[in-house]
Amino acid sequence: MVGKRENYFRTSDDAILYFEDHGKGKPIVLVPGFCCSTRFFENNVGELAKTNRVITFDPRGQGSSSKGLHGHTIARNALDIKELLDYLDVKDATLLGWSMSGQFVLKYHMLFGNHRIDSLGLLDCPLGAMHDEVWNAHHLKGFNMDAFNGSLAKTYNDNAGYCGFFAKMIFGGHDDSKIEFCTTELMKTPPYISFAIYSDLVHQNGYEMLPKVTLPILFMGTNSAVTANGKELATKYYPENTNPKVYKESYTFEKGGHAFFYTCAEEFNTQVASFAKKVASLK
Repeated sequence: MVGKRENYFRTSDDAILYFEDHGKGKPIVLVPGFCCSTRFFENNVGELAKTNRVITFDPRGQGSSSKGLHGHTIARNALDIKELLDYLDVKDATLLGWSMSGQFVLKYHMLFGNHRIDSLGLLDCPLGAMHDEVWNAHHLKGFNMDAFNGSLAKTYNDNAGYCGFFAKMIFGGHDDSKIEFCTTELMKTPPYISFAIYSDLVHQNGYEMLPKVTLPILFMGTNSAVTANGKELATKYYPENTNPKVYKESYTFEKGGHAFFYTCAEEFNTQVASFAKKVASLK
């Protein structure tokens, strides 16, 4: 990926974030998941930018962003989003987080309320990987640190193999032509960074934040190798635990895997644009 100087933003603690800003209209902010990058939204930006301002970025340590050792917590990543939206003077954005970054999106709302946003979206998000709750189907459930440490060992001993395995979980059987691309993008996040953020991520419980949500929220999910019960999370567990007074929508995908926004781009783009338009009409 070749960017320009204006595609880079320095945070208040001196991390460098790569971002892209396309189109005009109601802003939609797309935040990639664990070890992923803006490239994962390449099938969405062009279409959504026909009617909306679309902002994507690489979280610190990922993609084309800097690889510093500091700030790899959910709270700091939420602050990164705030500082970027301030820098770009974004107003009334729909803030969408995929997978891991669903925790960033919820933490943003908990810390900063409706500052520069008017709605949220969780895209196939496991919200508490370690927690022993009925809604959690993650393999780390029950505070399984042996499994966590086993994954960490794999990244150090064979990072390419680990990233290839994860890429197959994301795209395998849905679009095998993208496994090589996905592996390459995942490897842009060094193991020491990926497991720094993962350490904070898995111990957080975003599910407990849902009752405190005060903005319209979109839940999307599918059952995949990454999120086994994604449909139930999007249609039952998450909506039922969310503040009943807020406007909410649920949408599930019958195919496409964890990256359904990539493999089923037309369907995803239509639903996201519709949700953003609906939120604007509610004001």
